[in-house]
Amino acid sequence: MIYTGIYDAKLIYEEAQEATLSAGRLPLNVAAQAQAIQGGFSDALTAVRDHSSSEANAENFADPLSECANQAMQAGVSVPGYPHPVHVGKQRGTVIVIPGGGYSWLSHREWKPIAHAFNAYGFRALVFNYDCASEILGLRPLKQVAWAIGKTRELFPEEPVYLCGFSAGAHVAASVGIHFDDTDWNGDPIFTEVLEELHQPSADPAQIFRPDGLMLCYPVISSGAFCHPGSFERLLGKREHFIAKYGEDTDYERARRWFSLETQVHASMPRTFVWQTVEDDAVPVQNSLLLVNALVEHGIPVEYHLYPKGVHGLSLSTEEVAETEKKRGVDLHIADWFERAIDWLLYSEDSISSTNLECGKNE
Repeated sequence: MIYTGIYDAKLIYEEAQEATLSAGRLPLNVAAQAQAIQGGFSDALTAVRDHSSSEANAENFADPLSECANQAMQAGVSVPGYPHPVHVGKQRGTVIVIPGGGYSWLSHREWKPIAHAFNAYGFRALVFNYDCASEILGLRPLKQVAWAIGKTRELFPEEPVYLCGFSAGAHVAASVGIHFDDTDWNGDPIFTEVLEELHQPSADPAQIFRPDGLMLCYPVISSGAFCHPGSFERLLGKREHFIAKYGEDTDYERARRWFSLETQVHASMPRTFVWQTVEDDAVPVQNSLLLVNALVEHGIPVEYHLYPKGVHGLSLSTEEVAETEKKRGVDLHIADWFERAIDWLLYSEDSISSTNLECGKNE
């Protein structure tokens, strides 16, 4: 199913995924903790240690594989530190996947493979296509992603909506995560058209367009000294073209600052997960560092993973998305970012479900 919205934005929903979500698995570290607890241990490290030192404990450690333990993993196991029991199967929440491409094209390596990866862990995922063709994009991608969030809330009410963006797609995601109820750089309303498109002209933009969480992968963030020039030229054009489009009353530098997201962070932003590589050869690592520093300063919950090696655009860093000619090969260390993102999703109050444990240690 493809839903079409403002400025021909597209939200792609593979309905067949619904039948697969019940088989969703847990990240390995979370599954190990849950199984160890079901086996009577305090945590996975204790289970491994005791398993190594005692044959009796080895038999005990096998207990997580019992029928009761499997039932418990379906219903939910309380894991220390998590605000709610974790469980296998369908998880609560929908992820909108936003591919990158420098605001010039959309990378298919950051499209279906990402959506299907979320499905494997029980999360519904939709892919969002935004305008990369207009001569000067301006606010179009921001309005389009706001529409996508609103449409997703219409399709799946009462569930949290998360954004997972890559490179310029991460800039789209972070833009709506910051400017969800804002005015533009001239103080003019942004979302009037979007609310009309959603048939909710009097709705509060913050209630509809604020994501419940952001996952930002090697993100374009800053228009300053560490900018990705191509992305900001696609958004705003050259100074003379920008003024011709928006009029003499518009300050080009003010608009650049408005899109330089590390300068726009505020205390109402959603919690955020960020990862990048130090060696990123297209979007300098300072983009994510500047954003994370701003998030910390404003008290926004943030999880940040910075990997020492790797070029830009690694996607999942698995065989499925490998481009060895561009040095985008398989790297299991970097590929771990995806399970860390799933872990981050599960660690939230947003994903609390109503399932109850019916057998085992936590009965």
